[in-house]
Amino acid sequence: MEVINPMSRMVRDELKGILPYVLAIDAVAYLVSFIFLGVNYEMALGLILGSILLLVNMALLGGHSEQAINLYRLTGDVSRAKRKMAMSYAIRSVILAAALFCSLKLDFLNTIGVMLPFLYPKPVYMIKTFISDKKEGK
Repeated sequence: MEVINPMSRMVRDELKGILPYVLAIDAVAYLVSFIFLGVNYEMALGLILGSILLLVNMALLGGHSEQAINLYRLTGDVSRAKRKMAMSYAIRSVILAAALFCSLKLDFLNTIGVMLPFLYPKPVYMIKTFISDKKEGK
């Protein structure tokens, strides 16, 4: 029986590429929280959940973007591709809202820890660009 993998190689590679940066930023965030809060498992759990949901959001964004592009290539209908991306945005927003709601309601999750990873993509891609520019000698 063949296993169907809905995630493309490009999306998988992108997630693998950002994972070390996400973990490094999580470690720094936890160390900073450790200075101010001491040993705090709520923050650690929040960062873990937030990072997992960040990766889920990134996977959904990548997968749905590819599907929208393929839909446009097959049909030539821009409005269908836009609807696909709008639906993707709504799903990712619901995930973010659910994470926020859970972090506010559950005492064992730190809200800042859950929400902080959702801010990681911009610094991660800036760092990756800086590192690749350094390697290329720019």
